[in-house]
Amino acid sequence: MRTDNTKNAFTLVELLVVISIIALLLGILLPTLGAARGVAQRTICAFNIRNCSAAFSLYAHDYNGFLPLGNIWGREDKPEGWLDINYDTAVTIHTKYGIEEISAMCTSWYFEKDKYFQEPPSANDGNFKLGGMRIGYIYYGRRFDQAGDTYSPMLPDGSVYKSPRKLENCTKNSVTSQTLFTCSHWDSTSAGGAWGAKFPHTGSGRGVYYQAGVKEFNPRPKGLVTGYTDCSAEWVKWKNLKWFQQAGSIRIYYSPRM
Repeated sequence: MRTDNTKNAFTLVELLVVISIIALLLGILLPTLGAARGVAQRTICAFNIRNCSAAFSLYAHDYNGFLPLGNIWGREDKPEGWLDINYDTAVTIHTKYGIEEISAMCTSWYFEKDKYFQEPPSANDGNFKLGGMRIGYIYYGRRFDQAGDTYSPMLPDGSVYKSPRKLENCTKNSVTSQTLFTCSHWDSTSAGGAWGAKFPHTGSGRGVYYQAGVKEFNPRPKGLVTGYTDCSAEWVKWKNLKWFQQAGSIRIYYSPRM
């Protein structure tokens, strides 16, 4: 009786075909997974910003309607660095209203915070109590907005950006926008180039930092999650944002919603 000892096995051609199919599927799926991760991160940011806005609203109710002070120097009438946060405000919101670090930081940067949430050494002027750290979302409430200073937040038309000071006084005559928070970012390369640029929410869902002098940004940000004085939050596409400029080199983006 004849015995067939032939073993079942892939030929080289068959193996290459299988590998090619797997590579093709990965090529199709990975961009989709990256996009899904980006959407998930936006959703988390919107949830976090709503929580932060609610905490700041509680603060306002406890302090005669006034929002927490956004000015790093501790006075509304003194020039400031818009990208810095107010340390005393951050401590108050944490201790009195329960906002934790993980709930006050853009998802694009959180897992790389040690790399992306520090000032460039050349720009660290030592005025911030934690050594120049820039953590969390950008807070737009109760900021310095007087004309005539280098640090005045200037709109493209030459007027000054007016930030919300009290929750019940957010009208077109008193504020430029009801924006209260956005994901942390800066863009100074295109405006002067001294600091470089930092963009959250790119195609991969992660943040990207560009050194000073870069003229073209790739990838570009998709947009910013924006929170408002009514405690709502939404995803705003990059093309729908407006900006003001500080010190001739730093651009801060906000939603024009009123």
